[in-house]
Amino acid sequence: MFKKKLLITSILASVIASPVLAKEDKEGKKGDDIYSVQHDTQVKDSKKNDDIGIYAVEHKEDVEQTREDEPIELYGQVAISLFSLGEDGKDTVNRIENESRIGFRGEKEMARAPKLVWQIEGNNVGWSDNEGDGQFGLRDTYAGFTDEKWGLIKFGRFTTPLYDIVDWPYSNPGLGNVFDWGADIEGGANYDRQSDQISWESPVWSGFSVVTAIGRGNNPNDSDSNFVGGSAHYTQGPLKLHLGYEYGTGRLVNVEDTSGETDGKTAQSEYTTYIAGYELNFKNGIGLFGAYKVMTAEYSDYSSESLESEIGSVQDQTAYSVGALYSTGYWQFKIGYAANSDLEIDSVKVADTADNVISGQAMYFIDDDALIYLRLKAMELDSVDYTEARLGLEYYF
Repeated sequence: MFKKKLLITSILASVIASPVLAKEDKEGKKGDDIYSVQHDTQVKDSKKNDDIGIYAVEHKEDVEQTREDEPIELYGQVAISLFSLGEDGKDTVNRIENESRIGFRGEKEMARAPKLVWQIEGNNVGWSDNEGDGQFGLRDTYAGFTDEKWGLIKFGRFTTPLYDIVDWPYSNPGLGNVFDWGADIEGGANYDRQSDQISWESPVWSGFSVVTAIGRGNNPNDSDSNFVGGSAHYTQGPLKLHLGYEYGTGRLVNVEDTSGETDGKTAQSEYTTYIAGYELNFKNGIGLFGAYKVMTAEYSDYSSESLESEIGSVQDQTAYSVGALYSTGYWQFKIGYAANSDLEIDSVKVADTADNVISGQAMYFIDDDALIYLRLKAMELDSVDYTEARLGLEYYF
């Protein structure tokens, strides 16, 4: 954390005009009068400028003192990993993934309002071929107000309450291919990080807290494209319980062909997703977790009749994630398994749409804020087998 001073340069100026002197004796009285009026004006202007100068100096000191009391935190992560991905029947692909990013956040005590909090966060450095990588402000970027009595209300771009549960801990280690973005619901059954959003986070009441959110969907120019969501959390001793809900309308669905490209076929969806999960973290270093997710989407406004027969009227899918960990000294070992059921279109199962992944990870803390890890996993995605080995370094600042 560092304190950033705003340096203000005040330029104090006093404009003193030369007196008007009489050119002839007969104009002496007139010249004296002119001089007297101008002199009085100059004195008043000089006094006014002196007052401005005093105010500027005092204001500069106030601003500098205020800035000293407003910590601005520079934070982020350096996260780089080398991985090898093997797909059944194809050559192994070796790449380096760069999830390094940077952000700024701070808070300010308001004179006539609750405390202001804000954050501006850049996206991961990412891949050389991905649009949006490295874009500043693409991750959680918001402003809001907070009070210990009623919690936090914020506005801007950030993750939805339901997605926060999906993302952690149930998509780690390496379970996101299935439990996060691996569902087959056409167009998706929840948002992850969304702009045009308002959220309220409650204080913790005897271990219980809630988060609610409302925002625009992925087609914000359509007044029907909206979503609402919420989550509830309860902690008692080693046990944590999580519930999440999200409902959206007017979601624009761009249907992809078999190669993953959109071909102009569109529809709209009305979706609902629920999630329930638990965590158990014991003092002996053993931890357990598990979650179950239910997803549904109903479609309308098809761009063609053939699309309706292709994606149906209603799609359903479920998913679950389970895992265990053990922490000892500077080591943590973790294993997880996640699976999606077969997609159902109008209550009919679609063959070869189920997915599963099993992943194991060994992590060693080389410092309080830095670690290295080795992750091995095997996946079956739409009946295609994959294996992945990943060696990574992460440093948080």
